[in-house]
Amino acid sequence: MWRLDIPQSRDRYFVKPAPSGRVAVAADLDAHSFTFFNLRGDQNGWSDARGLDLIWWTWLSDSSGLVAAMRATVDGRPTTQLVVFGYQRGFLTVLGEDPVGPDDPRLSPDGKWLAFPTRCCPSRIVASRLDGSDGRVLVTGASPVSLLGWDADSRVMYADAQKIHWVALEATTPPPSIDLGLPAGVNAVGVWILEQSPDRAAAFIGIFADRTFPGAGSNNYGLRRLVGDRLYEATSLGHIVGWLNDREFVDSQPPALAVDIVTGSARALGVSDDQLQPWALSGRILLAQGNRSEMYVLRLGLDDHYRLLDVPGNLRCCPAPIGDGLFLFSGMDGWLYVLDGEVAATP
Repeated sequence: MWRLDIPQSRDRYFVKPAPSGRVAVAADLDAHSFTFFNLRGDQNGWSDARGLDLIWWTWLSDSSGLVAAMRATVDGRPTTQLVVFGYQRGFLTVLGEDPVGPDDPRLSPDGKWLAFPTRCCPSRIVASRLDGSDGRVLVTGASPVSLLGWDADSRVMYADAQKIHWVALEATTPPPSIDLGLPAGVNAVGVWILEQSPDRAAAFIGIFADRTFPGAGSNNYGLRRLVGDRLYEATSLGHIVGWLNDREFVDSQPPALAVDIVTGSARALGVSDDQLQPWALSGRILLAQGNRSEMYVLRLGLDDHYRLLDVPGNLRCCPAPIGDGLFLFSGMDGWLYVLDGEVAATP
């Protein structure tokens, strides 16, 4: 275990690890700056955000930088711009704008394109290169559409009130589509990808409709499983702790199970401590929380029971998995710690 020389999140200063788990950003909102660190605490880069009116920001899914929406004035008119910046991306490339604000950006499988919707007058889905050299309007219409993301063939997926559609960057034929399977008179008002497999072959889709439909709760919300270009009833979806491979994820319901998102089948992971709920997966190390002061780990494929973590009492709950069996913990002393789940486990 080692301490990072980065204070943990507080009010207007907070740390957010990248999806890769290899770098983190420390955002200081009072100083209007973003400092990038590796997980040994070494500084990789720094971005000055002074003068920028950021609305929101998050990591790009390939961990190469940040994507943000910011208020701006262009040719005397107020607007909202979508920008990327960071330690690998350089400072501020503007990808697009919209009076309402570009939202829900999705990175292409090759990491070169970002698709994002604009919601007003008309609604559109735009794809832009991350270096700002090319931008294309893929979808436009008077009715609202929901951007879902990209499939394994680098096509953009989106939904309207009745269907899911696919459109390629170089569209030469009409885009294919499938029906959402809603009854007559029921329309979707929002569709999302809740979880997508690493190979993008399958996903869990959430549908919110203007009235109830089979499989939906009283709030008109239901789930579907999208495999390729076909929709199925959703298998039980609690919470995905982490992905074992391109198709299997660990479900949070005890005992620990591996669920195949393509087939919907489940298999036991050989864990005997079925009273412990899986909490986080880092590489092949599965972590569970016993109570507020106890944490346990299990080496998948090696152990049949969880082993108690021997850690100082100043580490708090809710770690972030950062790969290779490592977890990021918050300390009661106000610092962040990286813990090796296998080394810290008791025999």
